[in-house]
Amino acid sequence: MTARAAATTRQRLLDVGTRLFSERGFQHVTVRELCREAGANLAAVNYHFGGKLGLYREIVTGTFSRMRVDPTLAAPEGAGAEERLRHYVRTYVPRLAAPTDDGVKLQKLMRHEMSDPTPMAPWIAEQVILPRLRYLAEAVAELLDADPGDPRVDRCVGSVQAQCLFYLPSAFRTVVNPGRGAMTRSEIAAAADHVAEFALAGIRRISETDS
Repeated sequence: MTARAAATTRQRLLDVGTRLFSERGFQHVTVRELCREAGANLAAVNYHFGGKLGLYREIVTGTFSRMRVDPTLAAPEGAGAEERLRHYVRTYVPRLAAPTDDGVKLQKLMRHEMSDPTPMAPWIAEQVILPRLRYLAEAVAELLDADPGDPRVDRCVGSVQAQCLFYLPSAFRTVVNPGRGAMTRSEIAAAADHVAEFALAGIRRISETDS
């Protein structure tokens, strides 16, 4: 096999793997299916990636790397805690509600990871999820004038995240509410503003009650 042919086969496996893993999850895709749909020899997955997990790992890390700069964590330098929280929500909600092509792939992969974790779950948590939670925790702790380990901080972070994640596209929501089309940009922005202000009001109230 020439180097060009090998590179073509490798890319076909990545493309097919991305589609199948997104549709069905890692556990429910076989090497035989991957090779058949990619038009590759049965040994190709092992040859190029060292096995199915190696292929999945490259798809996951590659997709995340193309979105490597996380704008949710890039508040203006010197921003206060309220501004950092607002920035996070106003950036995160649109990324959830109106994802790019890579964002759609990630959302599908993440749904499978949440219900049936793979060996990649710790990597995803450490590289993607935990940095966001730590960022939020720092802002919330500052607003509460509390230690980041305070249980109230953890609960507030969970509340903010849950409100943001509500705006993930949902096939179920479309079925039960067929008259509601996709959100417009202005609707998404309004929803993000609401989440941010609702969260900040709740955090202020907790701070006042416990002071």
